[in-house]
Amino acid sequence: MSFVLFRLRTDDQILGYMKVCSNGRIDYSKDFFWWTGTPIIFDAKDQHCGLKDKTNRPLFELDVVTIKPTPPSKLKPMGIIQYHSEHQYFVILDLDTPKEYPLFANGQPLFHSSELTFVGVSFNDAW
Repeated sequence: MSFVLFRLRTDDQILGYMKVCSNGRIDYSKDFFWWTGTPIIFDAKDQHCGLKDKTNRPLFELDVVTIKPTPPSKLKPMGIIQYHSEHQYFVILDLDTPKEYPLFANGQPLFHSSELTFVGVSFNDAW
């Protein structure tokens, strides 16, 4: 069964996670380990982008990540994961340049988990 995963929060406080299954069932977790049907009250949700970082941490929209460049260099681009709702896809918006890095092409990931490192979150409405 497939599902869509969300991080639940109020302002900048992460309250838990929600799985919306393809059969319509909704499960909640406060620790990303135990899941239950008991709802978590939240004000905002961030969608999982479909990728994990090098430590196996699921990445969500508004997460800040560094990208391991190819070929290797001392500079690692840093960006924020953003969902383009009008185009229905995820990108990493470079924080220092106007570049956008799509996360998928034809349904295939363009980054391996070893190339992405979670740095933090930016719950800023300006993105």
